[in-house]
Amino acid sequence: MNITSLEIAQATMDMFFCLFCLIIFVSIKANNPKQKSMRMFVRLFLIATVLFFGETLAYIFRGNLGLFNILVTRIANLMVFAMNIAMANTYVRFVSSVFVEKGAEVSGNSVKIANIFSCINIFIVVVNLFYPWMYYFDEANYYHRNNSWYVYTLISLVVIFIGAGMAIKYRKYLKKRSFISMMLFSFIPIIATVVQSFIYGFSITNLGLGIGSFVMFAAYMYDWSHNGDEHTNMINDSRFDAVIMFIIMLLSMSVSIIACVNVIQQVTKENSEIQSRTIAQMVSAKVENEFIKLITVSQTISSDIDIRTYIEGKTREEAESVKDDITNRLVSIGNEFDYKMVFVVSDKTRAYYTYSGISRYLDVENDSHDIWYKDYLDSGKRYTVNVDTDEDNNGSLSVFINYGIIDTNGDILGACGVGVDMNDLVDILARFEEEYNIKVYLVNHDGLIQVDTDVSSIETGYLDNSYFGNISDDDFYYQLSENGCYMTKYLEGFDWYIVIRDNNPVKLDVNKIILPIVLIFIAGVLIMATSFVIISMREKKAKDAYNRRYEASIKDELTGLYNRRGFEADCEIIKKNNNLIEYVLIMMDLNGLKAANDNIGHEAGDELIIGASKCMDNAFSGLGRTYRVGGDEFVALLRGTREEAQDAVKTFDYLTENFQGNLISELSVSKGVVVCSEHIELNFEEIKAMADKLMYADKDEYYRRTGKDRRRV
Repeated sequence: MNITSLEIAQATMDMFFCLFCLIIFVSIKANNPKQKSMRMFVRLFLIATVLFFGETLAYIFRGNLGLFNILVTRIANLMVFAMNIAMANTYVRFVSSVFVEKGAEVSGNSVKIANIFSCINIFIVVVNLFYPWMYYFDEANYYHRNNSWYVYTLISLVVIFIGAGMAIKYRKYLKKRSFISMMLFSFIPIIATVVQSFIYGFSITNLGLGIGSFVMFAAYMYDWSHNGDEHTNMINDSRFDAVIMFIIMLLSMSVSIIACVNVIQQVTKENSEIQSRTIAQMVSAKVENEFIKLITVSQTISSDIDIRTYIEGKTREEAESVKDDITNRLVSIGNEFDYKMVFVVSDKTRAYYTYSGISRYLDVENDSHDIWYKDYLDSGKRYTVNVDTDEDNNGSLSVFINYGIIDTNGDILGACGVGVDMNDLVDILARFEEEYNIKVYLVNHDGLIQVDTDVSSIETGYLDNSYFGNISDDDFYYQLSENGCYMTKYLEGFDWYIVIRDNNPVKLDVNKIILPIVLIFIAGVLIMATSFVIISMREKKAKDAYNRRYEASIKDELTGLYNRRGFEADCEIIKKNNNLIEYVLIMMDLNGLKAANDNIGHEAGDELIIGASKCMDNAFSGLGRTYRVGGDEFVALLRGTREEAQDAVKTFDYLTENFQGNLISELSVSKGVVVCSEHIELNFEEIKAMADKLMYADKDEYYRRTGKDRRRV
């Protein structure tokens, strides 16, 4: 197999990562973890194992022909991209499950957003199987990035940022070591991916994933081994010691640094073509943007309703009458887009309007300067491009866009457009040539030079069309020759070609990538911060809305205390957590409510209920919650000892004895108090029955003591 030393180094490192992740997976999985966070943790290393195995195969078999080699290469690369998606998504799920188990109120929105982005990347990978818009293989079976690779990569970073944002938001629930390792697991691959965008040929991204995995595993293993928490036995007797893990990490980083230095040297040596292509694509894009702007402005003029109306006149008198209006519109549009050569032609009158009014009336039959309008009409195109002298600008050579003005029936009303002085275009090309040490031409299909810094060659000189004549409209053509390299890009809409000649291809300067890396990293942090803010706002909004709805549903409207639904919900939590012994249960019932309603009125009854609730709230709120579970029935669930509960009851009795309302001057409440820790043999229902029994006993004592008729009060 035709494998280079670099590919051997990469494959060796990937295989090391693969075996190590496999060992971690087996050692943890053997103990059959029950918690969701641990299952996600185990899944991370299973995914990493498959990822590194796939990348090992990709580097070993690439560049080798034959059906088997080609098939393995393609399957291996598909495995790598699929596992990258799974790795990022599982990381978010792992982070979410960790904090849920720690007691944080984690919204599911973060996981949902991560799932959406992951699905987008899955779509990109699947589509790439049929249309290679993310990556492709050349005839020699070598992998190459395509444009959508950057989209895929950006989405993957966003998913990891979501996980990192969650870790930052809920960091108070984690030990410092675990939090740092969780952040390193996200930021090491992020930084590696940014570097990967500039360095081609060595898998730095997956190297970052491997290092991040080791860091997080080492931190968690240390905690499990030394802190005696619930995961102490999660790793069996064959687990690695934390110190050994850190040594392996150090060795891995050392090997990685050496490998990175090697790849930088190799990229620097072999990157002439890539660098030349990059420069050519950038220059061609900037030139193309200048011309697209010309078309856009011309289209704007042709769509102007006022201009369409003004040029519909059939006589020169009518043309003269609207010249000021058209001139003002042209001046306005020209100033808006910073163009001085803006024109409109009326097809009916042949009036030629510019900044200065009607410059002339076209004579396409006899005046050679006006033949361009006839050529435009004969072309049948919506717009044409021509190089011509501008009679309104001292006869300077200019490039014009001639854009048709068409009515709703498809009939020609005239033409409009924008002209740009050739000297301005020459200045643009001159800047590119000076900055990048290249030569730039704009030529037509025949090779005739349309724009050149050597003005004397415009419309006179020719280039060999072997460099561009056979390419399609969307090709970017690259050709090496003895004189250097030629790069050609078709300029759509102009039927021209941008031809760039690099006589001295620039070598890659590693130092020049440092600043872009820093800037992109800062941009990534900003993206993470923005994502974090958006997610936090959505989570807070959803949480607040839910809390408002829930609070309204469990609150008693009259008293503001919790209602029966709230009581039952809290009871379920107590049963679920099995912490009944921490509570003191107080069952309460108002005395005299019926008499107040019958003798004074329901306003008096409400006053009695509200007064009792305020006394309960003042006395018990420091220890727990108070509930109105019926008309005159109340419950208090307090956390504390018998002594604390007795003090609270004494406070409550004092408040009721000193109650004075507007309609009611007496407030009496029967109570049944049960300290749950003194009755550990009873379940919650039995505790409530005991408290209820004690409350009725207290009520019987009240009637005996006061001599009141129970049936009437």
